[in-house]
Amino acid sequence: MGQRENFRNFQALLETHINFAEIAAWGPCSKRPILIIGAANVITGKLAKFNSRLMPIRVEHILASCAVPNIFPAVRIGEDAFWDGLFSDNPPVKELIQPTEMGEANLPEEIWLIKINPTRSKSVPERSADILDRRNQLEGNISLFQQLRHLEMLNDMLLIDAFRPKFLAQFDIKAPIRIPKSFSTDADKPYHIPCIEMSGEFQDTLDYASKIDRSAANIDRLIAEGEKSALAFLSERSQGAPASG
Repeated sequence: MGQRENFRNFQALLETHINFAEIAAWGPCSKRPILIIGAANVITGKLAKFNSRLMPIRVEHILASCAVPNIFPAVRIGEDAFWDGLFSDNPPVKELIQPTEMGEANLPEEIWLIKINPTRSKSVPERSADILDRRNQLEGNISLFQQLRHLEMLNDMLLIDAFRPKFLAQFDIKAPIRIPKSFSTDADKPYHIPCIEMSGEFQDTLDYASKIDRSAANIDRLIAEGEKSALAFLSERSQGAPASG
């Protein structure tokens, strides 16, 4: 029962493989890769970001970001309770261009987006499970697309030199170095965000139940598809072709 219990208890599974006490001992650190986790505060209705540069990541932060309503209970952190970041920033994007969030040395020249929910649906869902699944997809994509539209507007204004560094500094934004054409397929855009997405054929094999299927067979095929999509993405990027998505 000891090993199998870890698979039923997500916190126990995380703590088996991650030493959170060691992470806490590190304290905030800008020299390591930075992890930003989003969650929605159920009580205040505000968005929450747990940033490893500003605070040690705790197991509660990860559990909060995974607390999908109707599947997992809200996660208590102090006086607050949190649900999945699906309702907030999914995933956090705008923080990646802010020096106070990332640190000057960590500001990216390009952001890669791994997209797990399809944008389009082949048909209108009619069964309750299919309706719930499509609703979940739309909720996640809407928050994502809102952030991308924000960066798109910022790109357009940077291109026409609408901002000065002193003005951008008021909003904790720093205009990035232009991406070399040898690396970017869209070098005219200061912030280029190519998308890594699973194939449509594979998406059609996934339903709502597959989201909570922890069987080895399902996890293995998801990993295999992820590796396939990543290799295709890197191949396209190396050839200078537009990345899919």
